[in-house]
Amino acid sequence: MIKPAFYSALLSGAIFLVSCGPVDDFDPDEESSNTSESTFGIRHDKELSDYEAVGSNDSPYNTADYPDFTSVIKFCYSLDGSSNEDYIATGTVVGSQWILTAGHNFFVASEQSSPAPASGITIVVGDDPNTSSTTYEVESVNFHPTWISDNEDFINGNDICLVKLKTAITGITPAPINLTLNDETIGNTTWFCGYGDYSQQAGQNANLLTNRHAIQNVLDRRVDGITTTSGSTTYNGGLLAFDFDSPDGDANTLGDGTVNSDEALLGSGTSDASATTFEGATVQGDSGGPLFMKIDGEWQVCGVLSGGASDVVDGHQDSGYGDISVFIRTSSHTSWIESLINPSI
Repeated sequence: MIKPAFYSALLSGAIFLVSCGPVDDFDPDEESSNTSESTFGIRHDKELSDYEAVGSNDSPYNTADYPDFTSVIKFCYSLDGSSNEDYIATGTVVGSQWILTAGHNFFVASEQSSPAPASGITIVVGDDPNTSSTTYEVESVNFHPTWISDNEDFINGNDICLVKLKTAITGITPAPINLTLNDETIGNTTWFCGYGDYSQQAGQNANLLTNRHAIQNVLDRRVDGITTTSGSTTYNGGLLAFDFDSPDGDANTLGDGTVNSDEALLGSGTSDASATTFEGATVQGDSGGPLFMKIDGEWQVCGVLSGGASDVVDGHQDSGYGDISVFIRTSSHTSWIESLINPSI
C-alpha cells in the first residue's frame, strides 16, 4: 500500500525526510545511478526534474494537452493533533474550501486508535513545498461513511475523504471531478500528480521535500460494484488502475499471465506493454493524489490514489517497473461527494 511519507522539520527550517524503506547505502553526494534494475517511480532514462517540470506546468507543458496541476496540494500533518507534523501526503482542491484525498492518510485502524485531528493538519500550496509560504488550516476531515469501520486499503473501494478548510483557497482553480460512471475509457491517457518522497534516492537532496511532479500512464483497469454498508445504507465503490511499463517492454504486469489476489480485485483485461513518454509509478507521500483523464474535452479527477498491488512478480521492488497503482474511482461516490461539497462549492 502506498502510504504517506514521514518527515521531521528542524528548528533551522531545513527539512529532513526519512524514507520508509532501507537507506543505509544512500550517499546524498552520489550522482544519479537510476538504472532499469533500480528505477524508482520514474523511467530510468529520465530525470526527476523532467517530471517536476510537467507537474509545475512549465512550458511546453502549459497547454490544454496537460492538466492544470496547480490544484494539487501537499498535506503536512501529525496523527495526534500536535504541531509535530511528521507525515506528508497529497490532495486536490475540488472546491473553494474542499480538498479531495485518501482516508488512509488520516486513519488506519491497525495503526491508530482514533483519526488524526484537524488541528494537526496543514495544507501547503505551490510547486516547491520547501519555499512555499502559503498554507491553510483545516476545519474538518470528512471520511467516507464506511471508512472508519471498513478500512482495508483499496479492497472495499472506500478509501476516500474530503477535507474542509477553515478559509477559502485563493488563486487556485478547483479541479473538476468526474462523477459519471463509464466515462473513464480503458486505454486512454491518464496523468497522476503528487508530492511523493524521492529525497532518499541517489542524486536527490536528502534535506528537501520533493517538488510536485506528474507521471503519465494508460488506464488499464476499471472496476465498479464494490459495496460497503453503514447502518441501513449501502454504498457503492469502485477502482481504477494502471501498471508501470518499462521502456524495454518487459514489465507489463497487468498484461502477463500472473494474477495474484490484489490483481484479481481489478478484474480481467489486457494492457499495452508500451511505456509513455513520462511513464511512472506512484511512491510514498503520493497517497490521496489525483488521477486525471480528459473527458468531453476537459481534464477531470477520476481517481484518488489509495495504494498499490503487492507482490506482482517475484522480487518486485515497490515503485519499480511493474508496479500497479490503484485508485478509488470518484464516479462510484457521486452522491456522497455531492452531498458535502455542492452546498458550498
